[in-house]
Amino acid sequence: MSSQNVIPHWRALLAALGCVLVVGCSTAPAVPAVPAPNPTEAKISALRSLGFEPGNDGWELNLAVKLLFESDVGSVSDEGREAVAELARTLSALGIERIRIEGHTDNLGNAKYNETLSLRRAESVAQHLVRIGWRDSAIERRGYGADKPVADNATPSGRAQNRRVAIAVKVE
Repeated sequence: MSSQNVIPHWRALLAALGCVLVVGCSTAPAVPAVPAPNPTEAKISALRSLGFEPGNDGWELNLAVKLLFESDVGSVSDEGREAVAELARTLSALGIERIRIEGHTDNLGNAKYNETLSLRRAESVAQHLVRIGWRDSAIERRGYGADKPVADNATPSGRAQNRRVAIAVKVE
């Protein structure tokens, strides 16, 4: 290449570099981002509004008011199915993908039988959740029998409150 050809190339290169520097310097300064709401805090707030409370292993909702069972009954009532369906829709909307269902009984009868009955109660609720669209593998079932009463088993009303299913979720 002759020196006459090199000079125009250098001029073009310097002109292009000058444009890049000018454009780079004219960009707007970075605006500090507004922090997005913490999704975990939003879920916790929503769970609290539904009646969930912190438990030993996640957030727990005791469905004793809406999901009580008659003595020696393991299937969910029509009213109970409606309550479970409504809760399931809400939890899905919150992005909760896993759930634990805990069955409970009063203290009448044989302890081994009550443990089996409490697991049947949890299974009954789980099967209803599966029918309305929850993945079976996302539902854990536990039967506690009479081991975790919420009321005094010495009275009929206390025993009725203990024949229940509780729902537990983890917020991640």
